[in-house]
Amino acid sequence: MTCTADSLSSRVGGAAGSPAVAGCEPASAMPSARELARDFIVDLPACPEALRVGADPVPGAPAPCVIAIGAFDGVHRGHLDLLQRAKRDARERGLAVVAVTFDPDPDEVVSAHPAPKLTSMADRVRALASAGAGVAIVPFTRELAALDHIGFFERVLAPYLEVRVVHVGADFRLGAHGASTVDVMRAWGAARGMDVMGHELLSDGDAPITATRIRSLIAAGDVCAARRELGRRPFVRGVVKRGRGQGTGMGFPTANIEVPGGMQMPADGVYAGFALVDGAVWPAAINAGVPPMFADSAASARLEANLIGYRGDLYGKTVAIAFDRLVRPSRSFDSVEELIAAVNRDIATIKKAYGDASVRIA
Repeated sequence: MTCTADSLSSRVGGAAGSPAVAGCEPASAMPSARELARDFIVDLPACPEALRVGADPVPGAPAPCVIAIGAFDGVHRGHLDLLQRAKRDARERGLAVVAVTFDPDPDEVVSAHPAPKLTSMADRVRALASAGAGVAIVPFTRELAALDHIGFFERVLAPYLEVRVVHVGADFRLGAHGASTVDVMRAWGAARGMDVMGHELLSDGDAPITATRIRSLIAAGDVCAARRELGRRPFVRGVVKRGRGQGTGMGFPTANIEVPGGMQMPADGVYAGFALVDGAVWPAAINAGVPPMFADSAASARLEANLIGYRGDLYGKTVAIAFDRLVRPSRSFDSVEELIAAVNRDIATIKKAYGDASVRIA
């Protein structure tokens, strides 16, 4: 089944956006099921499907709506602020609200060096729907990139959505060379009964919250600051593959998680965090990056996690890893015995903070 933008909005219109994180103190116990559901974006009612422009059937009567446009990578606090403004406007006008996004991300098409992603498209859709918006996905191509705002609204969106109001960031630009600015679109829309509203970006301290800034924080290992700007812990998903097979022999079995290419990974190091598998979240000691001692092993994974308290076979399962804090940077050891001692200390520290029991969230 494919949900229309209107049905999506009506089903989740009462959902609240992710709350801001007040601080970044390390967790001293396992977070609540509600907090973990927010972190892993599973706090969503039924039907998180999106309207796919150009692929889904054209409706007989496009739904009148208020839209917010963006790549929405990460669906961070700045995005949620924009969506809340669009939702308030839509309520006052008695209209549905729809987040219009793109697949693939525009930079994957127009940039020689696209940025790593904070969220997969599937998680992005879930996060947008969880924030209370319907979701429309526009396929991004070079042909679309060459369209101005007139072509985008009249040829691409109009068959699917009757756009009454557009909400974007104040620096938003559309079309070839970014020629369609907020002012240009506003002037064009005014003659057609369509309002265009540009909003200043939400700031964290003296800097605006952007996906670029969050990527930089994660890449530097500052997952705490990234959490504050995302409104949730940063996480990645992957499938457990066979790795070196040495962890079990050392006394701490690890899941070697293969994350899809192009996702933003944190700086090399050991992190305290949480692992979601089969609907339950376990405390985890996480190693990001290949351990220097095993750098020459082709079987070494770039993400390994010891799920504290977990008993069972993880091979082939999808596991999501959320990063809570950096325990220590990656380092070399003079011997395997020294490595084992360090990892056991890391696991003991994390177990002391979080325990060894799971929290079911799905």
